[in-house]
Amino acid sequence: MSMLFDTHTHADYSCDAEQTIQEAAAAAEAQGIGIILTEHWDRYYPTNPEMFLFDIDDYFKKDGPFCSGRVLLGIEVGLQPRAIEEDRKMVQAHPFDEVVGSMHCFDGLDMYEPTTYEGLTKDQAVRRYLEDSVRCLERKPDFDSYGHIDYISRYMPYEDPNLHYKDHPDLWDRVFQLLIQEDKALEINTRRLGDDSTIPPFLELYKRFRELGGKYATLGSDAHYKEHVGRDFAKGKAIADAAGLTLVYYKERKRMLCE
Repeated sequence: MSMLFDTHTHADYSCDAEQTIQEAAAAAEAQGIGIILTEHWDRYYPTNPEMFLFDIDDYFKKDGPFCSGRVLLGIEVGLQPRAIEEDRKMVQAHPFDEVVGSMHCFDGLDMYEPTTYEGLTKDQAVRRYLEDSVRCLERKPDFDSYGHIDYISRYMPYEDPNLHYKDHPDLWDRVFQLLIQEDKALEINTRRLGDDSTIPPFLELYKRFRELGGKYATLGSDAHYKEHVGRDFAKGKAIADAAGLTLVYYKERKRMLCE
């Protein structure tokens, strides 16, 4: 039976997570959804190079027994141009169900850090983020779903933290075209959807992805706590429906249709 999957979650092997795989799976089951763990993997992370790496063999050994049709094991790979070839080999050497490719940095700078934005206008920061996204995607990294396109909105210190298609249409089109060429899904990350003001600009981006030929989206809570598993999935599903995107998840790196 098909169902919705939370395709972006973190537990025991992500240093910033506060839930176990058992807690995450129980939270998903209580909501009638499946779950994919996507533990952090960020090679060359600028503020602490070892913080977001882990023993992948140990991960499969310890968490493998909890796997089922509703509990799958994946990884979230931080995209940086210089890491892509090494990470391609890493991904292909392990039996992940899903690989999320995510931008956590631009130009080697951590988007989480306030100092990254010093001396930059919002236009400059977003432009650099999108230009580096293009540089990464042009190298054709190995992943299934493109994570949280609004990650920078969580941290950039400007009056309006939302991303607007009209501000950088050529760059957004290039990002989306590269994803479409490689048949990638675009994640609808629900972390910021508790604030309804985030939805209209978000929806505009997903509609543009669809206009250019994109077909598929994943739903990801980015949960680091059991209370956040599956959060605001009704709003995320509504975005997918309004944009005309088909919700999917991945099992053994194969795209599966949700309900």
